[in-house]
Amino acid sequence: MKTNKFNYIIAITSALLLASLSTAQAQGTGLYVGAGLGSYDINDDNLRDNDRVLKTLVGYQLSGFFGIEGAWTDFNRVNNNGDRFEADGKGLALVLSLPLGIFVKGGQFWWSSDAVLSSTARSSNGNDPFWGAGIRLGFSDHLALRLEAERYDVFDSHINTYTAGLDIRF
Repeated sequence: MKTNKFNYIIAITSALLLASLSTAQAQGTGLYVGAGLGSYDINDDNLRDNDRVLKTLVGYQLSGFFGIEGAWTDFNRVNNNGDRFEADGKGLALVLSLPLGIFVKGGQFWWSSDAVLSSTARSSNGNDPFWGAGIRLGFSDHLALRLEAERYDVFDSHINTYTAGLDIRF
């Protein structure tokens, strides 16, 4: 009997500690801006390669757990055996902030692409959903390192990005 009571006490204490940790790790409300640099890989029937990606963002944390974020992403030009791909675009996403600085997001990406695949030139504009996840490691209440991965579909090509950057909270 004593063992069961002891297990209940440990379970309740752990739950209370985890609840307070979740509250303590929740993001404050307010405006933030940031930028990141990293790499992307493209996976198309005719082109499989990688190069640099640059991203700038502005967001607003609506509550401790929910925010909205706008970003501009530039995929550097990839050239491989006569195939070429270049794109950039703007995205708008809802962001869910989780404990310990983890976040997930999903939204819409409006893109512009210029490509030559299988000797066929394709320039187009469009929009597709995108999603991502990352972690925010705070140096202070206002400055943080931001590591994230995102998945885009541009012109029927799958693009995965991996960026590291900074964000500044006001």
